[in-house]
Amino acid sequence: MNGQINCVWEDRMEYERLLDVGQVAGMMGLSTATIRKWVLTGFIPYKKIGRAVRFSAAEIRDWTSGKSVTPPKAGMNNGGENDKNG
Repeated sequence: MNGQINCVWEDRMEYERLLDVGQVAGMMGLSTATIRKWVLTGFIPYKKIGRAVRFSAAEIRDWTSGKSVTPPKAGMNNGGENDKNG
């Protein structure tokens, strides 16, 4: 042995960045109370590590990208029907 310890995990696994409630709240511009409420209702993806609540940065990014709302085009309502009377 050359005195070095090789970790099999480090060779085969990338460590995932985990965020806490405060970090997610700060990123999203929301209060920690809102994030905690979302955890309790299951609205936001999270992980439990012991008693700690943590969030995968990648999962939060993917989750928020799916929350986009596209506003309707001007002059359109009722499922795409034209506003003009004809």
